[in-house]
This record gives sequence, C-alpha cells and structure tokens, in this order.
Amino acid sequence: MLTPLMVLAAGCTFEENLPEVDITGTVVVPRAAATRTLADGSEVVDSRAIGPVWLGIYPAIEDAGLLFDYPHPEMGPVYQDGVRGNAYPYGGGSVGRFDYACFQSLKCKIVTGRFTDFDDILDYFSDVVQSPVIDSYGAEVESAEYFRNYCYDLFEYTADYELSFLSGFDDDGNALTHFVENADGDFEATFDVYHTPMRAGMELWGWVDVPSELHTFSTCDESDGQYGGEYNEDNSYYGTNQYDLLNFPSLYIAAGDFVSTTPHVFQSETSQDFRDNPEEPTLNLDFLVEE
Repeated sequence: MLTPLMVLAAGCTFEENLPEVDITGTVVVPRAAATRTLADGSEVVDSRAIGPVWLGIYPAIEDAGLLFDYPHPEMGPVYQDGVRGNAYPYGGGSVGRFDYACFQSLKCKIVTGRFTDFDDILDYFSDVVQSPVIDSYGAEVESAEYFRNYCYDLFEYTADYELSFLSGFDDDGNALTHFVENADGDFEATFDVYHTPMRAGMELWGWVDVPSELHTFSTCDESDGQYGGEYNEDNSYYGTNQYDLLNFPSLYIAAGDFVSTTPHVFQSETSQDFRDNPEEPTLNLDFLVEE
C-alpha cells in the first residue's frame, strides 16, 4: 500500500512530456555595435551602446539576396498589397528590453541590462551620447540623488532594485549588466528563450538594434506602453518595443544593425529529445545591414 509520502515522491518524478522547451544560449555582438563616434571624431567602445537583441525561432531562414539584402526569416503568403508576409515565429526572446527611466528625454532610449545605477546613465548620456538627460522642467539632470528621488516619487518606489532599468552589482561589486567583452574584442551575453514548441529543424535567428547618433531605436514604439499622467510630467505613453517585430522583422531592421548570417538549426526532433540532450546554441550577429 502506498503511503501519502510515497505518492508525493512518485508525483515529483512524473514526466509531463510538454511540447515546449526552454532554450539557453549565448549571443555574440560585434565590437562595431558597441562603438560610437564622438563629436570630435574620436571613437569610444562602450557596452552601454549595445541596443536590444531580438531573437526568434523560425521555420527557416533565407540567405541574403533572396528576400532582402540580409539574411531574413522566410515569410508566409502576401494577402494584401504593400503588406509583407508574416514570418510566423514559433517563439522568441531578447537580451534587454525597453524600459522607462523616469524622464521623457529618456523615452525609448534605455535598454535593461545596460546600466548599473543612476550615475551610469547620467555619465553615458553626457559623455558618450553627448546629449545630457533633461528633466520635465527643461533642466539638465546632473545629480544621481535627484534622479533617484524623482523616480521614487514617480513610481512610488523605495529601493533601486525595483527599477528594472538598473542592473546593480553583485556582492563582489561586479556589474550585473548583460554584455561582457570576450577574447576577440566582441561582446557576448547569455540568453533565454522560454516555452518554445519544439519543431524538427527549427532555426534560431536574430539581430541587434543599433541606436542612432541620438541613441534612439527603430524597434521602440513611443506611442505605446504604460501611460503616464503625473502633474509634473507630460501626459504620454512611456514607450515599449514594437509588438510585431518578430513577425515582421524587415519593418524594423535598418542600416547599421547586425543580423545573424548563420542561424542555429536545432537537431532535436521532439521536446523530450531536447530535454535529454539540451542544445545550447551560440548565435553570432555578424552581418552588417547596409543601405
């Protein structure tokens, strides 16, 4: 006779054979995507300049020159003139996402996992972007403490860790940002793509949205996201990623972005095959999109 404890133990070992899998891997972004040219003509390499990396799982990826001048997921049928075919991703994820850092001057300019603290943001926009943070009164934000207090008041928070655009530091003082420089001088980060239905031969592909000179991004929608209505802040949306960017990547990929030349083709036939022998792909975003 099974005791309650034995039943509980048996339940913990039950294999549900779910069709979805969680994928973990590494994405490599070229050094050029972290390089900015300053007003004096000099160049600076800074991982804070790396935009969001968008990753999708697709039925197939077409080589450059077949659909566009760069590799791109195959597309479904076109049903309407002027509307491109849907790429129909199985799933997707990102390394970083857009977040609102309290001031309208930073809307659609802040990506999570890039900045450790308030000083980090102020220094980057002042020294690298060379476009300082401006508050709702039109004044330059120079104090990290003022930045913090403004955010706490706006969101009714009481601690920095509640602000997802700040990555912070670990117990040893190391920055908890996404990207680290590798031995080749490029930058890499780990990624997770959750709850993806496993399909034989499906392909992982993606791109990095490289910001403009003013650190703006083509994949952010300034007219969407959470709506802010503070008395001392413009009544407007906070901005968020475009909702269909994995379905229609070509609408948002622009000159200067980097896409993956070679997708990772999954060898697992079923989700159980993947769980038995997990694939941990490395995806290189090595193809520069040009005009």
